[in-house]
Amino acid sequence: MSKITWRKSASKDVRPFFGAAVLENSVDAAEIRLFEDSEYSGDSIYPVDPADASKLLVSVKPNLDPTTLATGSIKKSDLVLAVSVLQPFLKRTIVVGQFPITRALPDEIAISADILEQLGGGANAVVELALCLAKKQTKKPGSPFLPGHWLSKKSFFLRVPKPVEVFNVIPMSDKDWEGIGWPAQTMYAVEYIGGFNDPAAKERQLATVRVHSDVHRKLTLESSQRLAKPIQASLAAEITAQIIAASLPEWQDSDDVVPLSPLSAFMKRLDAVQKTSFAELKRLATQPGMPKLKALLHATEQTVRFIREG
Repeated sequence: MSKITWRKSASKDVRPFFGAAVLENSVDAAEIRLFEDSEYSGDSIYPVDPADASKLLVSVKPNLDPTTLATGSIKKSDLVLAVSVLQPFLKRTIVVGQFPITRALPDEIAISADILEQLGGGANAVVELALCLAKKQTKKPGSPFLPGHWLSKKSFFLRVPKPVEVFNVIPMSDKDWEGIGWPAQTMYAVEYIGGFNDPAAKERQLATVRVHSDVHRKLTLESSQRLAKPIQASLAAEITAQIIAASLPEWQDSDDVVPLSPLSAFMKRLDAVQKTSFAELKRLATQPGMPKLKALLHATEQTVRFIREG
């Protein structure tokens, strides 16, 4: 008989509490709002540019469905709604509040800027609402029994947009590199296509980035994230620096930054670290080796922080 090798293909929570299955969808209608002038939404993933992180005013609406709480095995007095924010990379969680189900729940639950600041500013944070057991129960198969066991949960992911959203990333083997005339052990190469100061379009890529397949695999493996984060941040800064250098002739003589262009988004990211005018950017981009501009790029990618905390 041939040996079967099992490999993990995806992470998924497995809930063994079939005795409380009626509660599983209790928080499905929960919604979140990120900014004061934004609308509430039930979507799970939200891109947050680092330049906008300081403007976050996060609030959630539980929208708990009372009809889903009717179960003979668990009383409402045994349940609590917990709202928390976690930072997976920092491995830190802050509980915003716990609200007994027997009382009137607030329509909106605000998450203070102080809490987000403790978790790195809010970018790459996860906001969770969970219907949890508040009291210890008699242990029996298929039913929750410990305080904190959650029966229904909804997560909202606040994600920093990744460079791959505007880069066409191509993994390259040794043979692939040699086939285009590069050394077999090349780590990465950037081919600028164009449009840095043109309105962004989903169908148009800004650049093609080739990455050695072994490096690409290491950086995408879940088990390698402590190593991957600093390398990804450093690569993102260096790739952006090369794109700026290659695109400089296109926008060096321009009077203004085109709205909604990759250059305008880049300027916002710079401003979050250090206020930089368009004229100053041009000056930094024309310095030999761009030392100051590269320093700003690494600051926007938080390279030092990822190395320090890794």
